[in-house]
Amino acid sequence: MGLLLNVDYSDPLARARALKILRIVGSDVVGEEEAIDAYYIHYRVPIFGGRASSPVWKRFVQLYINSPYYGKIAPLCRLRHGPSLRAAVSLLRAFVDYLRSLEGFGRAWFGRGRRNAWVETLRHLRRHFGDPSDIEMLYTVFRKLGEILGRGRVGDPASLTLSVSADPRRVKIARVLARALELYRLMERPAGLGPVVPAFRGVERQRVYGSLSRLTKLSASAWSLLVGAPPLFLYKSLSGELPLNAKEASGDGGVYLLIDKSGSMYSPVDGVEKIVVATAYALAVLKSYRRVVVRFFDAEVYEPVEDVDKLVDILLRTVASGGTDISKAVEAASRDAEMRKLRGYTLAVVTDLEDEKLSMEVIKWAKGIFREIVFIVVGTARPLQGVKSIRLTPPPIPATLFFNTPQI
Repeated sequence: MGLLLNVDYSDPLARARALKILRIVGSDVVGEEEAIDAYYIHYRVPIFGGRASSPVWKRFVQLYINSPYYGKIAPLCRLRHGPSLRAAVSLLRAFVDYLRSLEGFGRAWFGRGRRNAWVETLRHLRRHFGDPSDIEMLYTVFRKLGEILGRGRVGDPASLTLSVSADPRRVKIARVLARALELYRLMERPAGLGPVVPAFRGVERQRVYGSLSRLTKLSASAWSLLVGAPPLFLYKSLSGELPLNAKEASGDGGVYLLIDKSGSMYSPVDGVEKIVVATAYALAVLKSYRRVVVRFFDAEVYEPVEDVDKLVDILLRTVASGGTDISKAVEAASRDAEMRKLRGYTLAVVTDLEDEKLSMEVIKWAKGIFREIVFIVVGTARPLQGVKSIRLTPPPIPATLFFNTPQI
């Protein structure tokens, strides 16, 4: 019959959902009835009173319903198929492990009492659902991400939450994303990529760096430098660090975004990890442009991503690794753009420029393929000569600005 009075266990749709759940779980120790129970205690407000398929399943479900997990998970699943399906799969997998633990303890288990059953249940629930305190944080992060990038560009926040919460490494990376979302609030909306890019409030946006040969484009601060400190002006002109005014780009010509994820990007700049700043910048670009290709690189170059759903998943799987090869990344992006005929795209390279082997020949070749190339320098590294560069350094940020999550 099943545990729930408000479910028709013979309904074809309920049975089809149960069969799909059982295929994913991949265990023959649970059946169709348990799968329907596991799905509908999340999908609907359950009304108990039916007859369970086994007393062990009934006790396990009662322990789950009274646990902090159900209180966090159930509200995310109400009348939502995707989250309910994920929750049902995780619950049944926890139950299968619970049965194995009973089998492992044998007869000795029956003298352990209710408290031990509760502890054992929580242990398996934690393994498959993660930490209950993380679930609320993750849902908030993914919901805010959907608000920023727009509906239809990010998957269901509840489904994303349940797919991530059981993996401690991905939860840790999600906290980086949470910090990036809060940092994104300090960014102004980009009017166009190229000379005008996302920047933090209080920082000049229409600024690139060049040499003395571009004297006619000097910004007001550069002219002040010429008048007030000629030696410093001369030094900056020779090193290609003069701030220049540039014309504002218009239209959505497309952005090819290369993001450095090397180990050095996880070091702080002004108290904020560089990868957090880079991710906030990427969110600002994704918010303002529909045609965006994102590609991560370190010593290797990873596959390009255009689907935002996949991008979120890749962001959550991105881990710091050693080495930086900007030349290889620019070359790979150029070949990809040439092969796919991505016309009118701007190449934006978000990096801390900790690469001693950068080839200017590759940069020159890329200039013939992309409409323009801009380096978004995260941190205090010296900008490249002959290449449009914008330094992106976060302002001092109070700790209360971020979500109430622990520092990584």
